[in-house]
Amino acid sequence: MKHPVYQTLGKPSAPPLIFLHGLGAGSDQTISAFPALPNTYLVAPDMPGHGNNQPDVITGFSFNTFADLTINLIDHLGYESVNLGGLSMGSGIALNLAIRYPERIKNLILLRPSWSHIKRPKHLELVAKVGQWIEDDANTAKKRLNQCADFQLLKKDNPPVAESIEALFLRPQTTASTAVLYKMWQDAPYASANELQTIKHRTLVLTTGRDELHPQSAADIISASLSRCLCDSLPARYHEPRAYQEALNQKVIRFLNLRK
Repeated sequence: MKHPVYQTLGKPSAPPLIFLHGLGAGSDQTISAFPALPNTYLVAPDMPGHGNNQPDVITGFSFNTFADLTINLIDHLGYESVNLGGLSMGSGIALNLAIRYPERIKNLILLRPSWSHIKRPKHLELVAKVGQWIEDDANTAKKRLNQCADFQLLKKDNPPVAESIEALFLRPQTTASTAVLYKMWQDAPYASANELQTIKHRTLVLTTGRDELHPQSAADIISASLSRCLCDSLPARYHEPRAYQEALNQKVIRFLNLRK
C-alpha cells in the first residue's frame, strides 16, 4: 500500500506536523488553514478520493485504511513519531491512528471532530446523499439536493453551512471523489468510546458554534473519554472565517509550544 500524495510547507529540518483534511476537501484546505506556523514542517496529505489523489479503484475507503496510509506516509518521510492533527474526517483518522499506532504520535489536535464511534452520523447524511445522487445521475443531483426538506431547512437556518454542502458539486467529479462521500459516512473511526481511554497523548480539541456538520456533541463524546485533553472553542468557521483562522493558528502555536 502506497502513501498518499501530499503537499508541504516550511523547512524539512523543522519538527513535523501532519494534518489531515476533512471529508470532501483536500490538502489545499490544510495549507490555507495554516499558512505560516513557526518552526514547523507542515505535511498535508490528500486522502484517496480527495484533491490530487483520485484512484481508479474505490475499495478500501475506511478509517482503518486511511490511518494505514498515514502511517505509510510517516514511514516514507522517515519519522519515528510526529505531531498529528485533523479536521472533521481527519480527526477521526487521527483518533484511529492514535488507538492503533500510539507510539507514532507525539501530540494530537482534533479540529471540529464530526465522527464518534457511531456509523452513519445523522448530521453528515446530506453529504453522503450528495455523493450517492451524483453517482446515480450527476445531471439531476443538484436538483435532488434542492428538493430535499432537510437541506431546505438548513438553508433557512444556516445559509453558510448549506453553501458548504453545495460546494461539493464544485469538486472534480470522479468515481472516487463521489464514492468517498458516502463510503466514509458508512464507517466509524473506532468501535466504542471505551477505546478512546487507551489514548494517553496530550490532545487539543477545538470546536466552533453554529456548525451543524461538526456538532458539539461529537466533540463532547471524545473529550469525555480522553485523559489528557484540553478543550477550547473558536469563532464560528462559516460566519467569522478570518477570526476563526487567527484563533486556530494561535491555539495550535500555543499547544505545540512553537517558537519563531
